Amino acid sequence: MMMRFWSTCFVCTVMLVFMLADVAFSAELRSSTSQEWDAVVKKAEEEGQVSVYATDSIGNAQMIWAAFQKRYPKIKLIGTSMGRGSDLFPKLFAERRAGKFLTDVFLGAPTAIYQNLYRAKIIEPIPPMLVQPSVTDLSKWWMGKHHYIEPENQFIFMYESALYGPPISFNTNLINEKEIKSAWDLVQPQWKGKYAALQIGANQGSTALTYVFYHPQLGPKFIERVYHDMEPTMFRELRQGTDWLSQGKFPLCFMCRRIDRAAMQGLPVAELNPYQVEEKPGLGSGSGALALMNRYPNPNGAKVFLNWFLSLEGQIAFRQANTDELRVGSLREDLPQEILPPLAKRRKDREYLWINRPEWMDFKPIQSLLEELRKPR
Repeated sequence: MMMRFWSTCFVCTVMLVFMLADVAFSAELRSSTSQEWDAVVKKAEEEGQVSVYATDSIGNAQMIWAAFQKRYPKIKLIGTSMGRGSDLFPKLFAERRAGKFLTDVFLGAPTAIYQNLYRAKIIEPIPPMLVQPSVTDLSKWWMGKHHYIEPENQFIFMYESALYGPPISFNTNLINEKEIKSAWDLVQPQWKGKYAALQIGANQGSTALTYVFYHPQLGPKFIERVYHDMEPTMFRELRQGTDWLSQGKFPLCFMCRRIDRAAMQGLPVAELNPYQVEEKPGLGSGSGALALMNRYPNPNGAKVFLNWFLSLEGQIAFRQANTDELRVGSLREDLPQEILPPLAKRRKDREYLWINRPEWMDFKPIQSLLEELRKPR
């Protein structure tokens, strides 16, 4: 009921917030840098377009495209959004092998961008492209800085703020969350055989699993308890785990996805509230990062899109595209609080474990652990 109430409230306030963002963005364009910016926009209009590839993880991409198009009607946004990175990366690499350099900007999960585009050395530094004052003003961003995921701090810009906790979901008809004080309560012997768990592919990564693996209160031992000691039933298709959970086939699910969306539809499912268990909550950009492709075809269009998307107006559009994600906000500090669900608001009274660190980008230790756990004992 509360989730439905929040969704209704968001629809009621977002139009007002967009009006305020429009005023703020227009005022910024009239600043001392307006002539320089006008020149960039004019050149982008002469180019005529900007090409953006995005995975479905960014939310309803069409809302983002429409908001940009409204602001810059003379710059055609060619948006390609499909599936996960494993669906979109093959398309992008096939184009480039054929000598077709069609993409300016890529939006997706930071880990996926790191493993595929960064390691292939086909992306360009972001900082030289950022010129709008509200984007370059570090006081507008969490912890007073721009967040990048690679050691150079310039190639993969993270804009999403997502709250993380132990990635355990449960059927609310079968488990009372008030009785759960720690994630360890749910890996005790009585839960053996009562888990569904996502099987991570050989070339996949996971911010949620990274959170668990490196968490000082959880760590590899917790993953072993789930994937081995609990004798879970594995699934690959993301919907499968949620279906099993909502039907009560399994009372618990590890690494189920889109649980908040299912709960908003009235299904008896929930994910552990990070603020109600003793393990320190995590903060990361699980799906929200961007990269600038090298040999990009529309340099001015790319600059306009990057600065708009990372502005207050662009980040409000990103939040609007994720109304059914109750833990997702922006790393911008000035996003209006009224458009953020309670779990998407960063709390001053809590310390967070920042997940997206360069030293944690190598998923091989986690993959090795998972492979070892799959072996018969």
